[in-house]
Amino acid sequence: MFHLWPQGRIVRICVMVLGALFAVDLGYNGAYAAFGTWMGDAAGAGATRQLILGILYGSLALAGLLAGIIAAGPHKRAVQFLIEVQDEMTKVTWPKMGELWRSTLVIAVAITVLAGLVWLSDLALISGLNYIQK
Repeated sequence: MFHLWPQGRIVRICVMVLGALFAVDLGYNGAYAAFGTWMGDAAGAGATRQLILGILYGSLALAGLLAGIIAAGPHKRAVQFLIEVQDEMTKVTWPKMGELWRSTLVIAVAITVLAGLVWLSDLALISGLNYIQK
């Protein structure tokens, strides 16, 4: 079944599944730890449960990774795709150091300006809401 799918689709699905497992693991452990602290549990009271769930999620992530490697593994089309990618990478024109620094500076300035605009709009909205509440 997998050999009929495009290789990029298999990789995207594997990355989505691994990302979801990672997010669930982090979210659960973070929420569980915060809830346990809020409820006044002693440090380490739920450590065994978290360890078991961490091992379970880690095993699921490893199984998903292995399934993705096997599904997209050494098929003739996958190997040919990687050879073509390598050929295309030799045609890439990489930027010179000066051009790279200028581009980086432009991006840094743009991010700073946008962050300032978001901060100003946030400040204006908070001031407006405080004025309405008074």
